[in-house]
Amino acid sequence: MMHRLAQRMRLMVARGVVNLINDAGGLQMLQIDGLDGETRDDVERVQNFGHTSHPPRGSTPIMVAVAGSRDHLVAVAVDNEDTRPRSLSEGESALYNAHGVMFLLDKDGNAVLTAKKLILNIETLTNNATDSSHAGTSTFDNPIDDNHRHTEHDGGETGGPHG
Repeated sequence: MMHRLAQRMRLMVARGVVNLINDAGGLQMLQIDGLDGETRDDVERVQNFGHTSHPPRGSTPIMVAVAGSRDHLVAVAVDNEDTRPRSLSEGESALYNAHGVMFLLDKDGNAVLTAKKLILNIETLTNNATDSSHAGTSTFDNPIDDNHRHTEHDGGETGGPHG
């Protein structure tokens, strides 16, 4: 009896390899290769509220056997060593994907976004920066040219651009 109990305890937590992911329902369902020759379908994946991801095939899940039953496995964490950013400094945090996009909160207080394009779908943008710089080309809906004017506080208009 003690041998059986010890074996069940050893099998309560396991790691595996993700083969497939069904992301259509309320919970992601994974197909996982676990113990030697063990393939499990419909392994529930629990994710933290407010964050979701679709790990690439070959990722490593950590699974818990609910109530010690290998018939009810739940993946509580999934990592992929091939895509995880490396060499972060102590205290730094990053949100990333398998395609090289990363949002890094670095040790110097910077929020660094690395991406091909930034698309904002927002109602109002407020920028309270004390300084701003820009490299590259800017595109606006309306031309900014020699006729560009601003309304002054007294109702008059500014002159054209200087330069």
